[in-house]
Formats: sequence, C-alpha cells, structure tokens
Amino acid sequence: MISADAELQRALQLDPNSAPAHFFSALLPLFRGELQEGLRLVLEAKRLDPVSPVTSYVATAAYLANDRIDDAIVEGQRTLQLDPNYFYLDSNLAAAYRENGDFAKAIELYTQAQSVRHLPSTGLAITYVRMGKSDEARKILDQLLQQTQTRYVPAPSIAAVYVALGEKEEAFRWLDRAFAEHSGILQWIAFLPEFRPLHSDGRFPILLQRAGVSYDPILAITETKLSQIADSNAQEHLLLKVGVKPRPKTENGHVVRIMVSFYDLTKGNKFVPTDAQVGYNWLTPVRDWTDAKTKFIAATYVRPKNQESSTDDRHYGGFIVRVYFDGKLQDSRASSSSLLKLFPREEPNVPRSSH
Repeated sequence: MISADAELQRALQLDPNSAPAHFFSALLPLFRGELQEGLRLVLEAKRLDPVSPVTSYVATAAYLANDRIDDAIVEGQRTLQLDPNYFYLDSNLAAAYRENGDFAKAIELYTQAQSVRHLPSTGLAITYVRMGKSDEARKILDQLLQQTQTRYVPAPSIAAVYVALGEKEEAFRWLDRAFAEHSGILQWIAFLPEFRPLHSDGRFPILLQRAGVSYDPILAITETKLSQIADSNAQEHLLLKVGVKPRPKTENGHVVRIMVSFYDLTKGNKFVPTDAQVGYNWLTPVRDWTDAKTKFIAATYVRPKNQESSTDDRHYGGFIVRVYFDGKLQDSRASSSSLLKLFPREEPNVPRSSH
C-alpha cells in the first residue's frame, strides 16, 4: 500500500480536482484506522463528484466508523436517492439505523438488500443479535454457510456474524480464510464497526499487516526495564518501568490504555496469572499525547513474606505489556515470547492503567 499511496499522491498533484484520486486516497487511511483523515478525504471526493453512489456509500461507512450516526443516516438516505439498489457489501443506511436503535427500519433495508444481492444479509443477522434474537441470527449464518457450497460468499461477511455472536475464534478462522482467498474487502475490517470487538486482540493488527495494510502504530513501547527492590518485608518486590512514545501529531481526547499483566511460575513450571500484590502509578505527571516525548509508568509486583503460601509454590515468572489506543492494540512486549503465545488475549479482571 506504500506504492499505492505514492501513486495516489502523484495523481492528486497532476489533478488536484480528481474525484477518483480523492476517493481512493480516502480508502488508504481508513484501512489504516485513521478514521478522521479518511472521512475528510472521502467528503472531498463527494464535493468533487456529488452524484457518485459509491462515494456516498463509503462516506456513510466513514461516518459510521467515526460514530457520527446522524450524519451517517443523512448520507445513507442520499445514497438511496442516487441509486435505490446500490448495496456494495450491505446497506450502510441500515447499519446506521441499527446503531441508532431503529431496528424496524434497519430490518426493512436489510431485507431489501437481500432481494437485490440475492444473498442472506450479514447486517440483518447482526441486527437480530443486537435485538437478542440470536436464534434468528444463526439461521441467517447457516444460510450463508450453505451458500458457500455453491457460490462465492465473502469470508469477512461470515466472520462479522461470528463477531456479533461473540465467537472470536470462528471469526478469526474465517478472516484467515479471507486472506487465503485474497478477499478484496479484507482491508475493510480495519474501520467497519462490526469488527471493533477484535481490535484489542493481538491477532488483529497482524492480520491487517498480512493483508498489506501498512501499520504505523500511534503508540509504541520504548522501554520495559525490570528491577528488584530491596524490601525486608517481601519475598519478592519488583518494579517494571514502561516507556510509551506517541507518534508525532497524535491528538488528545482519545482513550489510551496501558495494560501490565504479571505472571507467576508454579513448581510445575506452569505460567499462571499472578496472585501477588500489583500496583501502578505514572512517573510522567502530565501526559500530553500531542507531545511526542516518551511517557513512563511504573508497575510493581510485591509478594509479602506474610502472604499465605499457595499449594503450587508460586514465584515471579514474567510480564506482558500491551498498549491500546481507542481500543486498538498498538504494541506489546513480554519478558518471554512464550507468554504472548500462552496468553494471546488480555486476561479478565487484570488491573489496568488508562488515561
């Protein structure tokens, strides 16, 4: 995508008023998860070519990705006016109605999309899940799976239903299939709201990179320094200093989460989440993420001498640090690569540090 970006920049230099160049330029930041920039560029394409249904369709998707639901509804209605039967993946207007809680209008539009595309509607299945009708959603999923026996069904569409049902393993299995099939819409998962539940999973950015999406993390871990603290009252007292550096031009107002997880090693040489006392505090008092300087946080691991001994004779085993920006995993570090394989997703009830 780096070469595509360069070619599109050249196209814009040759013709700054080229609507197609602006349109395709908008897709690249959307695929990278740069939602505001993607929206800005697609709206510029819309200004240059206001009667293009595909531009209006993507503008609706970009509004949805930016959680501007009312704007998505207005733009989705405009798409219908331009072409009542234009549904590239599914009805974005229906998705906007669903996000707004208007399930009846969403179902009506998804049903219309089904009749036009002659394919069971992924969006309709997701809507049924939101309504608490998982059985109805699974009926549509079964129909989609049956269709794969006789015709091509985009694997990301099936994955989206599994995401809605909370079955992440099946979702990733179908996304892997999408990669193997060279799916032309795989990159769309970077910004479609249906796939947000996968953003915190370490496999998600790796999948995007495999799909050719250039990934420049907004936050990067620069340091994980572990030191032992002298403490006569503790069996073990450790301090982990973590450095996190924002990318230049990062904006404030986003949710930054730094999750530090400690693990113990049992007498059977098994890694388990720690039962020691853990704590977190910022070493950088003012955290201005527009400033590209590294910010530091300290995580402590303390096993007091008077702590009741566990039956598995635990002691410190290692750590994992994960950094998230608006719920998307940006970077991760671990004391051992085996820990990342053993604990590929965040553990529930693990203390977190956020800003």
